[in-house]
Amino acid sequence: MAKSELKPCPFCGGSARILRLRDGKYCVACSSCGARGGAVWVKDWHDTPFVAQGQAAKLWNARNEMIGG
Repeated sequence: MAKSELKPCPFCGGSARILRLRDGKYCVACSSCGARGGAVWVKDWHDTPFVAQGQAAKLWNARNEMIGG
């Protein structure tokens, strides 16, 4: 997977990582407090899960900016 830069958790400042969930979904979660960003499914037109992982990273980083991180 191409390494996406993930911002720290907006709640506790912990480091974040991309998780693979059931049914081909991906999300970003805080390694410290467990906060999660939105889940993104691997769509039929995506060749690889990298697109979904990148979208999950964008959701996490955008959520962080909206909260003020």
